[in-house]
Amino acid sequence: MQWLSAGPEILAATGVLIVPGLLLGWFLRLRGFALLALAPVFSVSLISVAAIVCPIVGVPWSALPVLVLALAASAVAGVLSRHKRGALRSPRAFDDRFVFALLGTLLAAVIIGARLVYAFGAPDNISQTYDNIFHLNAIQYILHTQQASSFTVGGMTGIPFYPAGWHAVVSLTVQLSGTGIPVAVNATNLVIGALVWPMACIFLCQQVLGQSRMAALLAGTLSAAFGAFPLMMVDFGVLYPNLLSISLLPAVLAVGIQVLHLSAVPDIPPVLRYLAVIVALPGLALAHPSTLMAFLAFLAPAVVFVFVKSWRKWRRNWPASRSRALAWSGGLVVGAAAVLLTWQAVRPIAEAAFWPPIHSPLGSLWELATNSLMNRPPAIVVSILVAAGVVAMARQRNLWWALGMFGMACALFLVVSSFSPGRLRDFVTAIWYNDSYRLAALVPAVAVLVAAYGAAWLVGLLRRRLEDRASRQGRGGAVPADAGTPPPSSAPAARLGAMAIVVLVVLTQFGGVQYATDKAHSNYQLTADSQLITRDEMSVLQDMVSLVPDDAVVAANAWNGSALAYALSNRRTIQLHVLSSSFTLDDKIVLDSLREAKTNPTVCPAVRALDVSYVLDFGGQEINGGSHPAPGLDNLEGSGVATLLSRHGDAKLFKFNGCD
Repeated sequence: MQWLSAGPEILAATGVLIVPGLLLGWFLRLRGFALLALAPVFSVSLISVAAIVCPIVGVPWSALPVLVLALAASAVAGVLSRHKRGALRSPRAFDDRFVFALLGTLLAAVIIGARLVYAFGAPDNISQTYDNIFHLNAIQYILHTQQASSFTVGGMTGIPFYPAGWHAVVSLTVQLSGTGIPVAVNATNLVIGALVWPMACIFLCQQVLGQSRMAALLAGTLSAAFGAFPLMMVDFGVLYPNLLSISLLPAVLAVGIQVLHLSAVPDIPPVLRYLAVIVALPGLALAHPSTLMAFLAFLAPAVVFVFVKSWRKWRRNWPASRSRALAWSGGLVVGAAAVLLTWQAVRPIAEAAFWPPIHSPLGSLWELATNSLMNRPPAIVVSILVAAGVVAMARQRNLWWALGMFGMACALFLVVSSFSPGRLRDFVTAIWYNDSYRLAALVPAVAVLVAAYGAAWLVGLLRRRLEDRASRQGRGGAVPADAGTPPPSSAPAARLGAMAIVVLVVLTQFGGVQYATDKAHSNYQLTADSQLITRDEMSVLQDMVSLVPDDAVVAANAWNGSALAYALSNRRTIQLHVLSSSFTLDDKIVLDSLREAKTNPTVCPAVRALDVSYVLDFGGQEINGGSHPAPGLDNLEGSGVATLLSRHGDAKLFKFNGCD
């Protein structure tokens, strides 16, 4: 399949991620780029909440419940915003600032989109990684059960809750486009990485840099300059839910900044900022709860900054401000306690947070300073811009909160990647499974703000030097003393800005970004020895569609990739993921002893209990080099209990008849 033929799927994914939130945002009186940047955040919230409501009210999952919820939420938002209209200032909407924000988005979309297309290879390729067994099968599970709730999707592996925001989005793309799961996954991830992420980054950077043309273009360019995100989330893991949640994070941070009255361009009406945050948080949490915790952590320095600033103001007029100061102080204490309790509660079981540190503290600091997180090549230009941003922000006391956000992201990575295992490290980073990759991917969500500020500062310094030189040259000419100095033309400044963007586009696409692209590309290749599904195994899965009835159950060893018969061939296997709390004694008997059905009296009762009628034998090659043999499925040809239906290389499909 070629990418040109994937247009309907990409369009469907774009509609799923934009249209519901665009409708709600309009009735929240968002206008301009804020409306566009927050549309995916609101869409994911609406989709995730609608998915939870559907099984409660007995409605099958589709785009219709999302539309109904979007209309209902829009009606409520319209009523609330109308009642507050007299107290609100309508923001300027679709002017040239909006156009340049779109241009910044388009620039980033082309750069990131091209890299993602190369990384994926073909639209129907799959990530040959461990977690993809769950992700692909979970989408099929949604389509089979007709429910996408975060409280039902985990039923596939016997767990009560799994954040299924990303899976719900992809399932809607499948339903609306009629495509297969792999194409829908890649189309959705392309839209998330190349559209949702840069829009969120531009919106965040506008809160500090303003809505200038240069700010939008710089932010868009730099959103494509980090190897740690979005490319690393389509490579390692694979962590698709984190791809979605982190792509939303900068936009939600931007709203939080406006709520705290720290924005340089507060273009969301004051009261409705709170509503926007309330609407945004469910989507962030149900895409992945760990990113909600990152939002709280990153915003904490800004909250402290505002409180300290307010406290100084209250002290100057203590008698009149005492009640307010004490009330806000009490609220801060209660809020901090609530965050700490949530921080302790929102985390996986201890056994799952097993990832060890990977560096010494000095090594982690070096990676942060050079933007070479997770042993990637250094990103020299980005590192210079981040350093410039740190210096420039440090000179502006009113921007120390932004430095604090960046410092928090760096501190979390430092702890997870270099602190010794123990209570402190577990308390701080077990939310992210103590996994350095997940926290490395979070750093660009705020580093892009610092880098964009640094780039704007350096461009401004250069522009002023050029203007000073031009002014001195003008005074040295034959200009009458009373003629004055003409104002500098905007044309040189525009040319300088354009040159800066071109230089950044070129220079930021080496090093870590290129490495991340190549590494991701290698994990999407279907080859004779690809680690999850080989070319021969894919051929057998394609044969299954015509050889195996829709309702048949297939015995398969999930560890060698054969469980993906569920997602790729729409045929259910006895285990749908390598980790499952629903693994039974019958499963074990089948995997260990199926070939002994003629002689082992425990086999046929297990076969009947599971309703097994077909067998996949994909050999002993397992994901991540694991060793979980299933001897009961090996070498069935000579066992007399199965008939060979399809064989490509060492991959085989059998009809089981040992209990007839």
